[in-house]
Amino acid sequence: MAEACNDLSGDGLVDLQDRLLHRGFVTPKRNVNQIMIQDNAFINRMIVFTWPFFSLFLLSQPWLSNWANNTWYDYTATYRVYNKDASVEGDYTRKGMCDTPAEYMHCTDGQNFTELALKYRGKAVGCGCGQGVLGEGLCPMTSYGYTLSDFVSTEPSIAAMLGLGFFPLLGTWKNTMLINRLAKPSWFFERVHNWSMLVFQVSYVLWGIASDCIFPTAHAVLTVAFLGAFLAHWVITALICIACMGIANIESVVTSYVACTASGIIALGAVPRIFLTLNDVIGFALFPNWNRGIGSYAFWFAEAGGLSLTFGAYPILLIAVYLFPQYSDLNNDGTFDEGEAELFALFPGTAEVMTEE
Repeated sequence: MAEACNDLSGDGLVDLQDRLLHRGFVTPKRNVNQIMIQDNAFINRMIVFTWPFFSLFLLSQPWLSNWANNTWYDYTATYRVYNKDASVEGDYTRKGMCDTPAEYMHCTDGQNFTELALKYRGKAVGCGCGQGVLGEGLCPMTSYGYTLSDFVSTEPSIAAMLGLGFFPLLGTWKNTMLINRLAKPSWFFERVHNWSMLVFQVSYVLWGIASDCIFPTAHAVLTVAFLGAFLAHWVITALICIACMGIANIESVVTSYVACTASGIIALGAVPRIFLTLNDVIGFALFPNWNRGIGSYAFWFAEAGGLSLTFGAYPILLIAVYLFPQYSDLNNDGTFDEGEAELFALFPGTAEVMTEE
């Protein structure tokens, strides 16, 4: 009789599954909707937590590159080799993580790379393609100045960017699906909404694979593709929200401001590159070269600032709703329903209180 009572799964056996049910691993009577809200709130907190680190990493790259590369340019791990009988043959090291002779490195802003390397590293070496903690930062390596692509051309740097951007991107996908569910756009705009995000995701992954110093042409094309698709996606999100809920809705306001501000920053930052491209087309130097002094940072700042804003659209939205919960009624039905709780809640308890209200 005791064994029959312990057969919780009803399969005639008191097996491992039944024993685990007595240890608190599962509570069959829990409310599924509350579990969903709690899990989504946890993901939302991770999105809000990781986005500042993502932005900080992008916006500190010139300084982080110089500090890290100047400090560890000659670092090398020790590689142990074993003989066939498993005895140690020896421990070996390499030249260092940055070993490109300075004569092969050329500053595009008029500075002398060899002089810079000797001044800050005490050795005439540079961080060539794929070398260093971040890409070379002693001076700009691209014709129109520093670029985000140059800084993330190393494995640690691109991994940090892709890793720190995971949760903010997950939030964008989540926001896309739930906006479709709550706002009920037309079949056409629902497809455009989803596909713009998919085009961004695919081109962003390929952009990370095609390093600018190995596949420069593909990298340049993919940069335009993923930035354009992401900005287009947020513009479409804003238009859907405005059409459904009006311009005063929190999602409409945040996405509109993010899309407009990011577009403006990226457009202004592209001016140095546009000037040089136009000079090449017309055959003489009509427009100025801004790759000097602080102008060398214009293109990089546009990329870093634009990505920080677009990746931050959903975290900013979560923070705004947390601070101003009265704007969380996304579909204007007078209640904070489970869909809105799934979209906005940062803390399960908050979601429950708002739902009751």
